[in-house]
This record gives sequence, C-alpha cells and structure tokens, in this order.
Amino acid sequence: MNTLFLIFMTGLIHLVPAPVKTTLKEGVFTLNNSLKVYVAPQAKKTAADAAVYFFETIGPSMGINAVYTNTQPSGNVLIFELKDATEVPAEGYFLEVSPTCIIISASNGAGFFYGVQTLLQLLPPYVYEPVYHPDQDDPSLSCAVPCILIEDYPRFSHRGMMMDVSRQFYSVTYVKQYIDWMAKHKLNRFHWHLSDDNGWRLEIKKYPLLTEKGAWRGPGEVLATSYGHPGERYGGFYTQQEIKDIVTYAAKRHIEIIPEIDLPGHGKAATGSYPEILCNTSGEAELSIQGVSHNVWCATREENYKMLEDIIREMVSLFPSKYFHVGGDEVVTSQWSACSLCRDFMHSHNMSEPIELQSYFMGRMQKILKKFGKTMIGWDEVMEGGELDRKDVIIHAWQRVDKIKEATSKGYRVIAQPAAYCYLDMKQTIHERGLMWAAIIDLEKVYSLDPIKTPGLTPEEARLVMGVQGGLWAEMLDKPARIAEYQTYPRLCALAEVAWSPQENRVWEDFNKRLSQTHFERLYYMGINFRIPYPDAAYVNGYICARTDYPWMVIRYTCDGSEPDGRSPLYTGPISTDNPEKYLFASFYGNRIRSIVREVDLPYDRYQRPVTRVTGNVAIHPQTPYTVLEDNDFNTYLRVVKPLEEGQYILYTFESPVTAGRISVLTGLPGVDIDPADYAHVEYSADGLDFVPSGSEWKDGRCVFAPKGPVKAVKLCFDKGNMFLTSYIQDLRIDK
Repeated sequence: MNTLFLIFMTGLIHLVPAPVKTTLKEGVFTLNNSLKVYVAPQAKKTAADAAVYFFETIGPSMGINAVYTNTQPSGNVLIFELKDATEVPAEGYFLEVSPTCIIISASNGAGFFYGVQTLLQLLPPYVYEPVYHPDQDDPSLSCAVPCILIEDYPRFSHRGMMMDVSRQFYSVTYVKQYIDWMAKHKLNRFHWHLSDDNGWRLEIKKYPLLTEKGAWRGPGEVLATSYGHPGERYGGFYTQQEIKDIVTYAAKRHIEIIPEIDLPGHGKAATGSYPEILCNTSGEAELSIQGVSHNVWCATREENYKMLEDIIREMVSLFPSKYFHVGGDEVVTSQWSACSLCRDFMHSHNMSEPIELQSYFMGRMQKILKKFGKTMIGWDEVMEGGELDRKDVIIHAWQRVDKIKEATSKGYRVIAQPAAYCYLDMKQTIHERGLMWAAIIDLEKVYSLDPIKTPGLTPEEARLVMGVQGGLWAEMLDKPARIAEYQTYPRLCALAEVAWSPQENRVWEDFNKRLSQTHFERLYYMGINFRIPYPDAAYVNGYICARTDYPWMVIRYTCDGSEPDGRSPLYTGPISTDNPEKYLFASFYGNRIRSIVREVDLPYDRYQRPVTRVTGNVAIHPQTPYTVLEDNDFNTYLRVVKPLEEGQYILYTFESPVTAGRISVLTGLPGVDIDPADYAHVEYSADGLDFVPSGSEWKDGRCVFAPKGPVKAVKLCFDKGNMFLTSYIQDLRIDK
C-alpha cells in the first residue's frame, strides 16, 4: 500500500506550509480517468489557469487529462467556485474533499492556484515528476485523496525569495524552474538581483556596454575573475525578450518579479563599462567590504541621473511590478569624500558628512521611480543620512532583526529579511559550504523567525510589516553543481511556513515531522537537489559508530579514502578497525540525493604540528603577518591584498624534517573556502635547498600530495593567471 495513503488513514495530513484550519473526515475521493472538471461560470476568468496548471502537473505522471463539463455532474468531479472577498481573503481558499467531489473555492486567481497546490500535496509525491507511474502498488489507492475540509489564507502578503544572478549566472530555464519550485510552496515574490560588482545581467538597449562589457568577467575583460570560473570568460545576460518571457511565466504562477539594480555602490559592472559615471578622483580608492574598488556612482553628476532614468524607463516596460529595488547597501562613501564635485556639492548644500549624499541619491531615485508609478524598495541603509518620503519607499531590513524595529518605529513599511535567519547562502553547519558572517543557519533557525515577535514589534509597528523573504547570495554557489538548490531547500520550506502559516499553528517538531516523513519525498520528485543531514561518525574504543538526524536515512561508507556513492557498502552497525582515518561516510536519499561526505571524528589529533617558519614575497595585509602560518592553528590565515603574480611564493620550512603520508596545501578563507589562489603549484624539499614537484595537481585552490621520504620544506609557487584582488593562504595540514 502507498506510504502516503497509510498516512492519510492514520489521520496525519502532512502539508507544507501548514494551513490555517484542517478538518479530516471519513472516506476518500478516488482520482481516476473518469474525473470531470466543472468551473462555475462566474469563476471562469479567475480559476481557469489553476485548473490547467493542475492537469499539466498530474497529466504526465498519472495519465489523467482534463475533461471539462458545462453542467455540474453529480459525482467524480473537481469543482472551482468563486466566492466573495468577504468570504475568502485574498490568496486564500477553501478546499473540500468528499467521496464524490473536490471543491476549491476562492475569491481570486491566486487563491485558486494555492488551493491547487494543496490538492497536489494530498496526492502521492510522484505526481510532481513528469514521468508516467503505472506500476504503483495499487493504482486505485495511489490516487486516493482523503476527505478533508481546509480553510486557508496567508499570514503575510509578501512571501519572497531573492536570487543573486550577478555573482553566478543562471539560465532562463533554471530561473523558471526555481520560480516554479517557489510557487509550489505558496511564495509570491521573486526578488531578482540583476546587477552587482560582478556582473550586469539585463539588456539595456540605450547603454549596450552594460552587457557587452559588464556582463562578462575573466582574462581581457573589464571585470576580473571572481567567485569561481578561473581562466575563462564567464557571465551572461538576459535579453529583454527573455525577461518578458520569465515575467509571464512567473505571473501564471502568481509570482510577482521585483527587479533590483544595486545603487549607488556595488556598481563595478556599471562603472567598468561606463567609467564616466565615477567620481572625479585619482589614485587608490577605499575598498568595499568585498574587496572591490571604484564601484560607486558619483552622487552629484547630473548625467548619472539622466542615465539611470533611461535605464529605469527600459526596465519598467519589462517588469509590471509596482515595486522597484534600488539596493543602497554597503556604499563606500569615502569615494565621495575624495571627489571634488561631491565636496563642492556638500559645501553648497550644507552637508557635513558624505552619508548625507546617500540620502540625496536615494531621494533622487525615489523621484525618478515615482515618475514611472513605481514604489522604491531599498536595503535598510537607505534610512541613513536623512529622511525619505515614507509613502513611496519600503525598507528591506537585512542587517539585523532590530532593523525591522527601527524601520517600523519610523513609520516605514518593511520587508523582513534579517541575515541571521534568512540568508540561505550561509552555512547550515560548520562543515558545509557557505558563508557564515551572519550566522550558521540551520533549518530550525530559519523556522524560529517570527517577523513580528522576534524584533518585538508593537501592534501598530506590526501592521507595517509586509512580509518576509529569503536571500540567496551567490559568492559560494559556483560549486558543486546545483548547490543553489542545496542551499535553498529545505530551508525555504521553513521560511514558506513562516510567511504563510499563522504563528499559533507553527510548532518546530510538527514541521520537522511533516518535512522528513512526507515533504522530502515531494522535493525528490520535484527534481530538487535538496540538502539532507550528513552522518556523524565517531571512533570509540576501536569501533566507528555512525548516526543521522533521521534514523531511517541510508548511510554508506568507504574505507580507502574515496567518496561514497550508491554502490558503496551500507552502514549497518559499528565497524571494527585500527585505521579509521581513511573511512568516509555520507547519507543517501533515494538514488540521487547525497549529503556532504564526512571524515570520522577521532579522539586524537590526526595532524602533526611541527615547528615551522614561513617566509614569502606576496603583498600581505599588515594584520596578518607570515607568522600566522606558523601557529598550527587551522583557523588563522594570511591575507593577500593584491593579485598573486607568477614567481611569487610562500615557503614553509620545518625545524626538523617531517615524515608524513599526506600533506595538504590549502588556500581560501578557512572554514569558508572562498577567495583561493586559482593558479599555483607545489614543490617540496628534503634538505630545504633542492626542490622537486609534488606530483599532484593544483585544483580548487589546493594541492594534496604524498611526499617520498622526509620533508624539510614545502613551497607554494604561484603561477600566471590569478586575477582576484584578495586571496587567503592557510596553515599546512600534515597527516600523522
């Protein structure tokens, strides 16, 4: 018998996000090829698309096609009924399943669409896979829908997700797929971060250099290699026709696309394409927090506002949303301080601090957008330096939870996206890929957010919170393949419930049960490369013992240093061994989803820590001298502040020769694996004088080699091709 049917029979309905009210009744409705569809006459304009979507989803997997009828049959029918907005709130729905019919009632198209999404979750998970499944255990049960009454509507009107396509570029097909996955979780806003220091991603016909130059980075381009893809011309952009296509696709799924061009900072792609938009300065400029220089639009060049108005004029014809995001974050205002034009402007306008120019810039953007009937959204820094017209600006609170409180207390409408809860590019555990400056954000941390209670809002302030949103910044999304999905799901499932479900209905233990027992299977059939927990494996008293957060999950292992795959041995109990160092473990879900691979936790230090002296000839930050590489602390690092050049090196010399089975030479920020040296090779020496090649290639910012005999010195030699301004060098890891 189908697993989901068993769940229905035990009275457990595993829906994500959780509805407002659910009443389970006796019996089932059997979905089969004799199903009829009746759309009430008054509902034809609003419900037709939802009906089409339903059958487009289940048709390939279940072989059931829509058969419409103009008269309401007495049984075996799916009915769409239009209700008044006083009966069903906007985006809300009633879903009633009896043995003879399914009725979806709503007051608008979004409500019908979300009713369909819930109905799909009442079917077996395989309905999401566009592959026919005729061989289920019992087709009549597989297509059974439990009799139920659901009353549902969203807590917040803004339920969003932001995707950064500047640092990594995603195809039209992938963006559509990402939007479709959002829609299945009742999200309704796609915030599209289309420009940043690392790429301008939309066609602007009046300023073609924005994409001819600013959409590409690498050798010979105006933008240097960054965030992966060394040695290649990397990038891309969306044509205006492609954008229209994506906007239409999203609208059919009741997702509004809000575009963002990040201003006036984070503008290297624009300033590299049109240098005349920069300030009137010379020489070095203060670096941004990401290590980028000369990336700020001049705030007082009148020509810049004309250019921006031209850009926005083209964009508003592509994006019908009434909202337009202009960024406003992390602006290096010192670049204005060094500009003669800006200094003169500040003097004539009685400005004492350059931050006031940011408020001036945003005020100008607000006026431009108002001409086109758009409401400006800006990151919470736009509140700094002066007052903006609160009627025509929305604060996107990201830095801290208290920014939600600050903005609402000043009377601004707010979208809540506090980084410590909502930045889904952050690490999920210390061992996984991702940034961690905001926090290590696991699934439960995301779920714990209440955009009202967490910042401590008053009822008046709470009314100004439009909703909540996740953010997916792309610095760390260059590898491995499909990591964007791994970082997004299932954390976005948790955020969807934060955004949709009543706070009083949300219980972490209940959500985790619904997610793991049923929704994981839906994600699997949706084709999402979602994250599953890795196993913990510890070596105790001569045995390796492994476990996962979900005991039913499969664990596989290897004992030769290779990574486990679907053919590797199953872990079934403690493993007796005297050599645990070579064992690797991973969790598996189905034949496609694998966790990260983990080594065994040992009760002793697996690395040698010899007395070491480090020298070199690279440009280092004064706060990270070469001695930081001598402390055998794997959390410290050397920071290089200029592009690494051919002929430069780092030399590790040991007080006494060491004998090791393996030595790892690593670059990139420790624990984060960002900003490595892209091109290098490693040599080693038995006497500190004569060096030989390591015999292992440099890959992904590292080299792991097995020396032949004792080693007195290891030399990291940098090769031609390194372009990024900042890079990091780590302590050696020397196996015992």
